[in-house]
Amino acid sequence: MIRENIRVVNSTGLHARPATTLVKAVKKYESSVTLVNGEKRVVIKGLMSVLGAGVKGHSNIEIICEGVDEQDAMSELKGLFASGFGEKE
Repeated sequence: MIRENIRVVNSTGLHARPATTLVKAVKKYESSVTLVNGEKRVVIKGLMSVLGAGVKGHSNIEIICEGVDEQDAMSELKGLFASGFGEKE
């Protein structure tokens, strides 16, 4: 299991478009991915789980990957968050 604290760099947070991108990325891996936002802890399985976490822009979250390809999953997810999911600021 690996854990990373990640900064949400886009100002709009994880609304529908970036949440969809995140879910698609997670589904490529066998590892389980959990998103922790304050007191909310959700296993990313679909769009509603991500939206339910209520991640705001410019906040800090924790991502936990656990499984055989956890390192690859974490690398891709960190890249997505660092790029702001391609949203222009």
